[in-house]
Amino acid sequence: MSISPRFLQELRDRLTLSDVIGKRIKLTRAGREYKGCCPFHREKTPSFYVNDEKQFFHCFGCGAHGDALGFVTRHDNLSFIEGVEALAAQAGMQVPKSTPQDIEHAQKEKGLHALCEDAGRWFENQLHDPKNREVLSYVTGRGVGHDIIDAFRLGYA
Repeated sequence: MSISPRFLQELRDRLTLSDVIGKRIKLTRAGREYKGCCPFHREKTPSFYVNDEKQFFHCFGCGAHGDALGFVTRHDNLSFIEGVEALAAQAGMQVPKSTPQDIEHAQKEKGLHALCEDAGRWFENQLHDPKNREVLSYVTGRGVGHDIIDAFRLGYA
């Protein structure tokens, strides 16, 4: 099931992050933000901050960071779709259902991504093929290390 970015943004706009998180943990006001003890690790002093203006939370203790959807999925141990449905119910919104055209489009897009992945893998294999040893020597001779070759998935045609 595919959910449009427009729907997700509208969902974030309708909900106040401190209300969503405040239903699950105790928050106290700290200036323009809220703070509380992080639910993702054990702590005695609050290092978990919620900023409604920027619509994100951050824990300075464990590094947890995200928006309302990220918090709900992580805290309540939900999948992405279940998190969207839970927040939509809280906001009084209806999650849009996929039409047959949406499903067909998603399958076609998935197929194109798989095709691009296969092509990229083929080019990478060509660079590392023993018959193209000269090409790989040239690339490494120019100062491009194997870590960079792997990170940027360089290939050869």
